[in-house]
Amino acid sequence: MIPDFSRTGKIWDFFWARFKSSQPGERRSFYFASQNTTRYPSLVKILLVANTAWNIWNFRRSLIALLVSEGYEIVCTAPPDGYESKLIELPGIRFIPLVHLTRKGLSISNNLRSFIELTALMRAEQPDLAICYTVKPNIFGSFAARIAGIPAIASVEGHGYTATAPAIFRSFIFLLYRLAFRFVRQVIFLNHDDQREFILHKAVRQQKTTVIMGTGIDIGYFQPTVVSQPVNYIFLFIGRLLSDKGIREFVHAASLVKQVAPGVRFQILGSTDEGNPASIAATELQSWIESQHIEYLGYTEDVRPFITEASAIVLPSYREGMPRVLLEGMAMGKPVITTDSVGCRDTVEDGINGFIVPSENAAALSEAMLQFIQLSRAEQLAMSRYSRYKAVKKFSNDKVLPQYLKVIRAALGPRNRS
Repeated sequence: MIPDFSRTGKIWDFFWARFKSSQPGERRSFYFASQNTTRYPSLVKILLVANTAWNIWNFRRSLIALLVSEGYEIVCTAPPDGYESKLIELPGIRFIPLVHLTRKGLSISNNLRSFIELTALMRAEQPDLAICYTVKPNIFGSFAARIAGIPAIASVEGHGYTATAPAIFRSFIFLLYRLAFRFVRQVIFLNHDDQREFILHKAVRQQKTTVIMGTGIDIGYFQPTVVSQPVNYIFLFIGRLLSDKGIREFVHAASLVKQVAPGVRFQILGSTDEGNPASIAATELQSWIESQHIEYLGYTEDVRPFITEASAIVLPSYREGMPRVLLEGMAMGKPVITTDSVGCRDTVEDGINGFIVPSENAAALSEAMLQFIQLSRAEQLAMSRYSRYKAVKKFSNDKVLPQYLKVIRAALGPRNRS
């Protein structure tokens, strides 16, 4: 069993000494024992680390399938949230739950326990490569991999809740990134804006970075469906109900559009995020429903039926890594309306497959939706076709996943035996 060091006072000194003495790539004996000692010596083992099992299931599934098909052994680790039961059904992978890692907690003791737990896990599993996703795994996982003598890749997919945090807190996070990313082989970004910002803050050296536009879209699963022209237009918001996703601007814009075109429908598909400081309160959501400006659809595992019925997908987010909901909508041939913000602007060619509006501007958003309504049917269909074309040519699994495979093979170096 992996020991629990939550009550050990001097464990940090021990790990710091181990950290300073280790060299990247070395394999020293250590007394942590694996919870699952099954090992396939002929396979290269890759460990995926994320802050939720949901994250791995929703965003890494296609990459996992590719890696398994290429002969890699895959181990996934994250705090259990129900989606681990889906992950363990995938062929060729194992799942190890993380007990102490939380997405948002700032407790020093809890974060130290998370770091120790990750380090113990890596020492026990001895993967050939660790790939870390999201803020805490990127930071803690990079340090843990260094201590364990394991090469690592960090994937920065937006800033999470730190994007709207106070400047002093963001500066502290960049300092942690700078320390952690000294020890990774490669840092992947989903857009060039994030790459430039991290380089500007000296969080990572440019030659250690690469940009891959998204995590890949299954264009066979998300494909256009022929539907008759709706009697009333439907604008669909998909995502967690967070203020920095622009949900309030969407609702405000809906009220403005309805003053001019009362028949237009506005739908929200997604859930609140309890514990996230940016989450919309249940009372506020209820007031929106009662106002009858929007239709709340709740949460669903399969967004395709709702995208099919929508006239356009709207995401007025303040910042994204690469907004997957827009890419899914584009793959299904839907025009998109989004903001001129990091990540979002990379999905749209303004006036070609949708519209770009200023961030945090409900009036501009309402004008863009009214502009879409006023287009001819032929112009709207042209936008739809170009959305699908752009999704296939730039964001599909066929275009994106080989780029990840290339980075992984380079990080493995001589260990790559697949």
